[in-house]
Amino acid sequence: MTQVQASETFSASSIAADRIGPYRVVDLSKHIDPATSTRRCKLERYYQDWTKDYHTNLDIESHLGTHIETPVHYNDAWKDILDLPVTAFMGRTVLLRLECEPRAPITGAMLERASRGRVQPGDMVVLDSPYHSEPFVKNPNDQRPYLCGESGEWFVQKQVKCVGFGNGVAIEYSVETACAIHEVIMPHDITFLEVMQNIDQLKSDVFFMTCQPMPIKGLDSCCVRAVAIEGIPGFSE
Repeated sequence: MTQVQASETFSASSIAADRIGPYRVVDLSKHIDPATSTRRCKLERYYQDWTKDYHTNLDIESHLGTHIETPVHYNDAWKDILDLPVTAFMGRTVLLRLECEPRAPITGAMLERASRGRVQPGDMVVLDSPYHSEPFVKNPNDQRPYLCGESGEWFVQKQVKCVGFGNGVAIEYSVETACAIHEVIMPHDITFLEVMQNIDQLKSDVFFMTCQPMPIKGLDSCCVRAVAIEGIPGFSE
């Protein structure tokens, strides 16, 4: 067996956008490089004699790269990946471009202004702001606005099913604010889609998105290939 210690890379793909037929496709995923960085991802490649080909054993943490978090991430009694329908990980998506001061809590009023009435029940939302910083590192100059309990109350009121963000919004501002939003939204089966990439490559603020995790019972979170498809009738402004 050949064992490779892998981890995450914060560089985006050189080709983030493409087309399929009349529709524009944007890869919103962080690509994992087996040669760099910090998070657990061991690859064991081996030769299978009886089939005469190669297989790979994966030893990865669930919060790797662009990942979806389900309610059991926060409470053992809540739903895991297979408890949620496949439609929980795809659907109409609205990009909310937040206007705010540096290091501001994301309030309901702020989200309402960014929404402009476009968010509908059952939608997914993706958040961005003018302030960007690599997530989950201690950067003293980090100016990103942050999610909090009030943010969660707005998501619950609007009946969204997923809240996504890249490096323009912080969920890790403090333990208290992170716990508050988890406690507010996750009992309502709302998921987080974290560490997204290439949000700046989107040309539409309303689009179809899919981010399917591996269908493993008991899994709290999973790295995903998050993809936006722009221009599909019924999934645009």
